[in-house]
Amino acid sequence: MALADALDNVRNWADALSGRERRLLSIMALVFVAIVVVLPMYVAISSISDIETENAEIAQVLQDIHRSEARLRQEKAERRDVERLYDRRAPSLGGFLEERAQQYGVTGLGITDQPKLDIGAYSRRSVRVSLPVVELRPLIEMLADIENSSYPVSIERIQMTGGRMRTGYTVKLAVNAYDREGPAATAEQE
Repeated sequence: MALADALDNVRNWADALSGRERRLLSIMALVFVAIVVVLPMYVAISSISDIETENAEIAQVLQDIHRSEARLRQEKAERRDVERLYDRRAPSLGGFLEERAQQYGVTGLGITDQPKLDIGAYSRRSVRVSLPVVELRPLIEMLADIENSSYPVSIERIQMTGGRMRTGYTVKLAVNAYDREGPAATAEQE
């Protein structure tokens, strides 16, 4: 009964309203319905759109990862090859270079040992080499053999003088050998 009385009071109040007030009340009811119905739909659609955009970005990242998988495998294999290079300790640089020089007919090596340098888990042994007169072809073959050896050896610097009118070149080299310090190096030495 209380509900029926409340509805009667609302009806009487609505009948007492003028035409202009009824129009404003209708517009207000439409705005309220729009807010109650349209706003949640807009929020839901916007959320779905954001999720779709995020999914598209994730799919793009996954495609990029898949495309770079072969390159990453290759880089990993190259890193393993480099690490394996350090498993084998380089021989004495002086003897190593003299052996290579004899192999290619290069004579007159002047070798000067440099101080050993510790670099993190590695140490670097260095020598400076001077060649008074050497022909270009045997020099290049010897340098390629040194650089491509199975030891962690690198040529740091090459300085050449001479040329055209002389019978050969005067060459100065800086050659480095790198040794891994730690468990892998000590296991190799035992």
